[in-house]
Order: sequence, then C-alpha cells, then structure tokens
Amino acid sequence: MTKRKIHLKYAGLQPRTLRAYRLAIDNFLHFAGKDAVTTLKPKQLDALLAEFINMAFQEGDPLTYSGHLLSALKRFHPELRMKLPIASQYLRNWTRAHVPKRAVPASWELVEAMIALALHRNDEPLALLLGVGFHAMLRTSEMMQLTVNHLMIHSSHQAFSVVIPTAKTSQGNPQVLQIKDDTLLVMAQRVQKALQPKQLLWKAGPHSFRRTFQKLLTHLGFPVQSYLPYSLRRGGATWYYQSTLNLDATMTRGRWACQKTCRIYVDTGTMQLAHLSWTPKQAKRVRQWRLKGVQLRLRQRKTNLVRD
Repeated sequence: MTKRKIHLKYAGLQPRTLRAYRLAIDNFLHFAGKDAVTTLKPKQLDALLAEFINMAFQEGDPLTYSGHLLSALKRFHPELRMKLPIASQYLRNWTRAHVPKRAVPASWELVEAMIALALHRNDEPLALLLGVGFHAMLRTSEMMQLTVNHLMIHSSHQAFSVVIPTAKTSQGNPQVLQIKDDTLLVMAQRVQKALQPKQLLWKAGPHSFRRTFQKLLTHLGFPVQSYLPYSLRRGGATWYYQSTLNLDATMTRGRWACQKTCRIYVDTGTMQLAHLSWTPKQAKRVRQWRLKGVQLRLRQRKTNLVRD
C-alpha cells in the first residue's frame, strides 16, 4: 500500500505548527465572526486583523498567537502577503516593544487551591488539566491538545500516563509521562467516564483558558498578572527537581533539548520561589481552598464507592 502524500499546501509544516496556525485562525474567526470575514475585502480584513492584534496586546495575550495568525494567513493565502500592511506593522511594533518575562513558578499549594476552586465550580476536566499541567510540566499549547484518549489509567499501579501528542522538542513524535498522584488518578477515572474519548479536556481555546485561569487567581486574591498558565510548567519543573534532586530526570520529564536550559528553569524558579511572598489574605485563601479541596475530593470518592 502506498503512503498517501501530503498536500503541497502543508508540505514542510510540523504537526504542532499546523495546530498552532489553526488555533490562531479559529480564535480570530471567533472574534470577527466567520460569515463576516468571508465577505471582507483585503483592506477591511487588514483593519480587522490590526484591531484583533491590538486587542491581544492590550489584554496581555502571548505575542506568538498573533504571529501565528499572520503567518498562517500568508502561508495559506499568499495573495494576501502584501495586502496586510497595518496588521503587519502592529505586529512589528509589538515585537519591538516586547520584553520577555519569565512566568513566576506556581507552587503546588497554589495549584491545589485552584483545583479545589475548579471542583467547586463542577469543572472536573479543568481541575484535572491544572494538576496534569503542573505534574507533567506541560506547555500551554500541549495542555490545549489533550483529549480523554491521552489519559491511560494503570489501576494496578495507582497511576496514570499522559500521552503528549507532539511536544516541542520531540520532532512531532508522541511522548508519554506517568503521574502518581491519588487525587489526580481519581479525577482522571471520573473524567474518562464522563467525557467522550476524543473530547478535549479544554475545548474553548487558549484565550478562554487564560481568562479562566485569571478568574481563579482573582478569587484567591492574586492580581491577574501575578501568575500565567505557563507558571504551571515552571512550577512543576522546580517542584519535581526539589523532590528528586535529579536534573537528568527533570530534563527528560520536562522535554528540554539540553541540560543547560533545564538548569536555567530550575535555578531561576527556585530563586523566584525563595523571594516570593504572599499577603496574609492570599495565604489564608489558599489555605482555606486547599482544605475545602480535601473535603470535595472525599465527597467524590464516597460517590464513586456508592456507584461501584
């Protein structure tokens, strides 16, 4: 049987890049309205793209999302290459003004409190995704790709595996990580029963995930920019290294291409956590929600036992 050849339109694009392009276009269409976009002339489309990019800049969205959007449009619609001057200029201005800022690592205590909040809102897939993102050190784009099918339960070992479809450093190959956490295992089992196999754990897109993440922070008394979704990966890396004191194992689990990058993550993350201080109000709310999370999880386990 001959292997089906890829269409030349997509030749040379890594699967993760193609997914990033599609996500960027979907977010723009959600903003603008699909029907409205199809009737726009290039000049009108340019103005709408510029407005979208400016909005993303004002709201603090990642620069890469807007970059993916313009790259996707120019790749799939080459006739637009020279017809988007305003949007291209806005992206260049943003690039010049952009100063990369390392996300503050999220501690496991904070993540536990956010998980409890998500459970309180009856959003168990979100609660599971937060925990998996931390323990598996997932990038935000990797979290957005996870479906129920990517969770493999190992009941006999009291653990479950997470299949990462296409990690940044895996050349498009899937990678598998094992998580041993009783709380997350129970959640994974419940989510598998509640959702369809191919259903995404988070299906509303990265912008919506970021806003929901910020709402959880606000409820705990933190400013919305104090932590970012990427804080889960940075916090998970710092926590894992401090738990194992094994840099090679941390590098493998975090899927870094070289030890030097992993060392930077661990060292800067440890330093940030050492100098980080919460207000008494923030510490109190985190403590309260962690305790409430314990009560919610006990209630869930009792429900599982009754059903079984």
